[in-house]
Amino acid sequence: MSTNLGKNIKTFRKNKGFTQEELAGLLSVTPQAVSKWESESGYPDVSMIIPLAKVLGVSTDALLGYDNISEIEVQTARIQEAVDAMKDDEDRAGSTLKICEYLSAETNLNPSNFEIIKDFAQEAASLSMYADPVLHNYYEGQDERIDKILKDAIRKGAYLISHCGDKILKEKTHYALTWIYIHTKDFDNARDHLGVLPSLKSSRIKEKIDMELAFFEGGFEKMKGVIAVNEKLLFNVLSGILYTISLNCGWWSEKDDALRICNWCDDVIKAYGSRKEAVDMGDYLAFRSDVAFHKMVAFYKAGEGDKAEEVYAALSEDINRADATDDQKMAARDRIDGNITHHKLR
Repeated sequence: MSTNLGKNIKTFRKNKGFTQEELAGLLSVTPQAVSKWESESGYPDVSMIIPLAKVLGVSTDALLGYDNISEIEVQTARIQEAVDAMKDDEDRAGSTLKICEYLSAETNLNPSNFEIIKDFAQEAASLSMYADPVLHNYYEGQDERIDKILKDAIRKGAYLISHCGDKILKEKTHYALTWIYIHTKDFDNARDHLGVLPSLKSSRIKEKIDMELAFFEGGFEKMKGVIAVNEKLLFNVLSGILYTISLNCGWWSEKDDALRICNWCDDVIKAYGSRKEAVDMGDYLAFRSDVAFHKMVAFYKAGEGDKAEEVYAALSEDINRADATDDQKMAARDRIDGNITHHKLR
């Protein structure tokens, strides 16, 4: 196989807007398998090449490196690397503004690159949060500059939704535009985009029946592989909802109520994470870090900085004891330290 196979899988996956977990779910393999392919510490079985190419929307020759990567894929990689280099945890609002203006210019030059348009919409959603006077109001006196970016992101996002055939890119863009409209107080348009997104209400979700399909097609052994993937997807959905609950309670509830809710969120995730195979430890520690930060917020708001520091110390001990890699532990520490610095909590 081509020595570029791992790089090609990663490039084509990102061009489709898939996470490693999403690609794994579509192929009924584990996210760890996809990670190994992309790092080239392992290769997919030959029987996976055709399904992998189909899911990624490329030819097998392109996947194996016999065709040159297209110009748009080179553009995407270049632009995303530039964006990563601009990110600054100590000045998130300032770096987000720079990134948005950069992506606005790049999407003008590359109007058919839907992956970058999606990225622009997502960064603009973050910009709208930092600009929201109810939350941060970081760009006071720059209303015209911010308004220009947000309108540009909405226009280009609407173009993507109308012309892109990739369902996942469209959903991610709908989600981003929903946030932009929320922060600009256009709640009717926010509801319009929100109404298009998949919902848990019906419980008729793809992943549930996908497990049954695997069972009837290949028996329980095949089903177990799909279950393993869906456990991690469920964790990401669950932790995302609990993150939002703990975030808002930490900032807006009275201390005792905020701590009660944040502790409950933390307990739910710790219970889920008691089965290590059901979670990605990097994601698990990131969530634990976020909830700990929200507890610290509640204590600092109440003038109890010493209690907040006890939360920080307890999280540090949990991170040290976690069955995780050194990189995952460092990322969790950097995450809470970055939030503390950004919000000037200390």
